[in-house]
Amino acid sequence: MKLAEVFHNYFYYLVHPFKTHQLLIGGDQDSGVKPLGLYESLGVSWVFVVVAGLVRIVLINLVIFMFLGMIDPENAFLGGIIDGNSFTGFYFLILTSILDVIFYPLVTMFIIQFWEFVLKSYASLAGVQGDVDKKTKTILSVALSSHILLIVPIFGEFAQKAAHFVQMYAGIREQLEFSRALTFCVLLTPILIFLFFASFIILLFSL
Repeated sequence: MKLAEVFHNYFYYLVHPFKTHQLLIGGDQDSGVKPLGLYESLGVSWVFVVVAGLVRIVLINLVIFMFLGMIDPENAFLGGIIDGNSFTGFYFLILTSILDVIFYPLVTMFIIQFWEFVLKSYASLAGVQGDVDKKTKTILSVALSSHILLIVPIFGEFAQKAAHFVQMYAGIREQLEFSRALTFCVLLTPILIFLFFASFIILLFSL
């Protein structure tokens, strides 16, 4: 598959999550929508994470330079207050942006493994027929397309999380054919697991 086709499919996944799964299930070759491998999709999402990281670093530097440009260099009082330590928070944001880009594949692979386990467990309990491994990988591959929205300044991270929720919902509904209630239960599983362990730790320390 050519690089242009890969990105075309990726954008289509984002804009038409339900239709994407319907076409992938039906195997309609004339639609132009082709399945991307899970780790192929991970590689494409990393591109957008890198772009988003660069945009964030550029914006942080612009804010710093604009702030410095507004300060009167002859004002000794402000000059004494504002020094290198005043921008520690900005430097920390730059560092975290760089680390997010570097460790994104490793962290995302861990998250993928977790969701594969969750989806396969629910599919097994619900008696889903067919190639469950392929279905779960398709759900996660399509859901990764939400990372395109990270390149949107300021609201990108929130938009990405919202889109990822919709993508996962569409995938579970179409691929595993779960009811709406069961789909929401699946999506809330990480929160329920976190609450369980948090309650267990609090109970352990309270004894």
